[in-house]
Amino acid sequence: MYEKGKGVKQDDLKAVKFYQKACDLNNGEGCTKLGNMYVEGKGVKQDDLKVVKFFQKACDLNNGWGCSNLGVSYYYGKGVKQDDFKAVKFFQKACDLKYAKGCKNYARLK
Repeated sequence: MYEKGKGVKQDDLKAVKFYQKACDLNNGEGCTKLGNMYVEGKGVKQDDLKVVKFFQKACDLNNGWGCSNLGVSYYYGKGVKQDDFKAVKFFQKACDLKYAKGCKNYARLK
């Protein structure tokens, strides 16, 4: 709600705080959203290493969105060494978790 300003005043710093809390409580979507805040530099300084850390945790928690985003990080070599094999692996996991964008990315690379 804070990220989008729905029902409250828009506040990226508060959004980051709550996404961090959700991620700390092993909520995969919270980790993915926190990673996206670091991608965009919203409420935090843009940081590709933290992006990968949060997408990896989200994927470990079986969040398809996080796995797909982690695949993108590997595909482009952002925050990690570029690795098509790992990108495919994470896109496949995202697809297995029924995340449509992961399936599309997987189909393009396999």
